[in-house]
Amino acid sequence: MSWDYRFGALILLSTIIDYYVGWLLTRSQNRTWRLFLLNFSLITNLVFILGFFKYYNFLASTTNSFSLWALDQSFLPVLDIILPAGISFFTFQSLSYTIDVYKGEIPAERDFIRFALFVSFFPQLVAGPIVTAKTFIPQLHEPKRFEDIPFRVAVRYFMLGYFKKAVLSDQIAPTIDMIFTDPTVLHTGTLWIGAVLGGTQVYLDFSGYSDMAIGSALLLGYKLPTNFNLPFKASSVSEFWRRWHMTLNFWLRDYIYFSLGGSRVSSLRRKFNIWFTMFVSGVWHGANWTYVFWGSLNGFFYMVEEFYRERWGKPKGETNPFPKLQFMVWFLKMSLTNLLFFLGAVFFRSANFTAALQHLKGMFLWQTGVFRTYIWKEFLWVSCFLILGHCLGHYLWEEGKEKQIPASLELAIYPIVVLILALFTPENSVPFIYFQF
Repeated sequence: MSWDYRFGALILLSTIIDYYVGWLLTRSQNRTWRLFLLNFSLITNLVFILGFFKYYNFLASTTNSFSLWALDQSFLPVLDIILPAGISFFTFQSLSYTIDVYKGEIPAERDFIRFALFVSFFPQLVAGPIVTAKTFIPQLHEPKRFEDIPFRVAVRYFMLGYFKKAVLSDQIAPTIDMIFTDPTVLHTGTLWIGAVLGGTQVYLDFSGYSDMAIGSALLLGYKLPTNFNLPFKASSVSEFWRRWHMTLNFWLRDYIYFSLGGSRVSSLRRKFNIWFTMFVSGVWHGANWTYVFWGSLNGFFYMVEEFYRERWGKPKGETNPFPKLQFMVWFLKMSLTNLLFFLGAVFFRSANFTAALQHLKGMFLWQTGVFRTYIWKEFLWVSCFLILGHCLGHYLWEEGKEKQIPASLELAIYPIVVLILALFTPENSVPFIYFQF
């Protein structure tokens, strides 16, 4: 991943192409011509921009490995390509506009500057949340007034996000990097903690950025969609992915899952649609077999859950015969859901597929090795913050209760938070994980 002013030409190219494609789509009713325009936008963004810069070397290396094994020679050159920051986000964002205009769900935007602002809105440009044209462009047409800016909510989002990133995620980053560097020399207990902390760090790092982006946008008078909604309280795989990286999963649902037929197909085909959508999510995350398998594995878990619901799930409207056990059942289901996520997170955080398998082998086959007690301390205090945050979020924010917090209490908390940030923010900042996507 790299920052370079020259890569601005890529986002400008995507912006110009999709702006004029949208303009031409509204001026033609010829089905063949409209389909050509849509495919031109899709191919340009997905093949020539995203495909080349993000996936060419991955495909070339994979092809060469196979050809060396089969024919003892390689065919494709591996190029020195630098991945532009945020390329996966702005291409998906721009494509949502073209697809929605093609479907007739939104009119084409006539003002090029306004459309360019939609594609390159800086608070969420490099790591989301992903916004769609039908939710964001209308905001660009609304006049902004200083008195309408929700400063309290904006500051709350930004400080919460910075706390997640600086105080929690960055503090445990060196430990996680150490664990995933060479899992073969570590104790089984350390590897289990590493799997949990690795998945937790991804959440803290990414949701922290999303919260800061939402807060920054609110200060400018724009509302970005929620990207994380207390995912670790989910009691099923499907619920988890409705709460995790919501803007990407909703994008994939609207433009991939529904295009495949969604739920309006046979039971078996619907399960394949679910799996394929999760597979695309894995491919979107990175040009590495670990991400491909991570998406496929989560799709498999999702499919198994659907099979279970069809065969043994409780029919809608049926009352619970054991209401006193309801909390225990929910807790067990939540624990299993999180366990599946953390197992998948091993592939997400590992450098390669071999390292991920070594990590999992050490988790499930008893392995003696280095065991550092400080890792337990980090695990405990991060877990406490995570549980406390989810509890507070459930009772204060999840149902849109932000304004119920007394202003005096909120103002009293801010100095404490600022003090904590000053004391515990590491000297060396750690790059956001999702900047590489």
